This record gives sequence, C-alpha cells and structure tokens, in this order.
Amino acid sequence: MATRRIVALGMGTALALAACGTDRELTEPEPVPATAERLTEALIEATDLTAGYVTVEGESTPFNAEILPEHDCDDALADLEPAESVSRDFTGTDTTLTHSVAYFPGQGGQVEQLFRDIKEDCSQVVLADAGLSVRSASLDFGVLSDDTLPVAYELEPTTGAIEERDVILMRQGDLVSVIRLSGPRPSDKVLLDGAVRVAIGYLGLLHDDTT
Repeated sequence: MATRRIVALGMGTALALAACGTDRELTEPEPVPATAERLTEALIEATDLTAGYVTVEGESTPFNAEILPEHDCDDALADLEPAESVSRDFTGTDTTLTHSVAYFPGQGGQVEQLFRDIKEDCSQVVLADAGLSVRSASLDFGVLSDDTLPVAYELEPTTGAIEERDVILMRQGDLVSVIRLSGPRPSDKVLLDGAVRVAIGYLGLLHDDTT
C-alpha cells in the first residue's frame, strides 16, 4: 500500500508539473496612445469633489494658462506646448477649481522643473502701481508623494481680502496633472486633499495604460 501511495503521489506531481508547463509566452497589453480621449478619462469629476462644486460647461482653462497674469514671473507657462492636453473647470460658492492633464513626450521632467522655477521667481513680487503684493510658499496638506509639487500663491492688495491660488502638480514620467484652486484665503485643504488623492490615482492608471 505504501508503495502504491508513493507511485500515485509521483504520478500526481508529474501531472501537475505537466499542467503548469506551457510554450505560450506571457505578454502584457500593448500601451495605448496618450490621446486627448484617454487623458480625459484621467480628469476628476464633480462627484470627486466635496458638495457644492459643479462642472463649468464650455471651454476650460488650458494647461498653460498663467497662474499670475498680473505679473510676468510666470510668463514661461504660456510657452508650454504639450502633445496633448485636456482640462475641466469647476465652481464652488466663492472658488474655482481647474484640473488639467497633459502629455509632454520626453519633457515631463522639464515641465516639473519649470513649475519649481516659477515658484521661486514669484516668491516675492510687488506690483506698486496695482497696490498688490504676491508671494509663494510650499502648501502643506494631506499625504503627498515625492512626485507632487504643492504651491500656494497669495495675492495681497493694499486694501481688501487676500486671495489664494493653490497649484498642485503631479507627474508620472511625461504625464503631468495639475490642480488649481483659487479663492479667498485660507483655501479648503480638505477639498484639495480629496481631489489630489483621486487625481493621483487617475494619473497612475493613465501612466500604466500608456507605458
């Protein structure tokens, strides 16, 4: 009986190994092109935001729109020419939010560096004629990865309330995702945390599909 059990076990093992053996090659799906249609799938929607935000119909704020049209410290943004880009605008009670996703073949790192340079160039700006001071600083909220650049731009007029324009850049390779939130200071960090988490997830899926 013991011998028969050993033989049976040996046969079972051989059959299992034979079943696992295959001449087929394991392949991954071919990357899909980073088209505008595919990029649009990586945009957040109103349902991804806190209550009160609605999608703005019609033309949206382009990826290369200036953050501070009041000054030339970020004029270089207008020179950006992504191979593909899409955007979607939202409005709240007294704020506006834009999410943009763009594809820069071979230039993703340069685009991120440009945003970092603009943060420094716009760190202390005074527009005496307009009675306006501009400053930039790192934006602290939620759990952010090393691939995220969060910046707060504050515009302080001689009289009146201070406006805050938050810009959060997320990058994976040559895909760049940017969220902009503009409104009175302080901005809604809970809103930003939720929106950025969702946008990072969408960007990851887009990167997996296109590389």
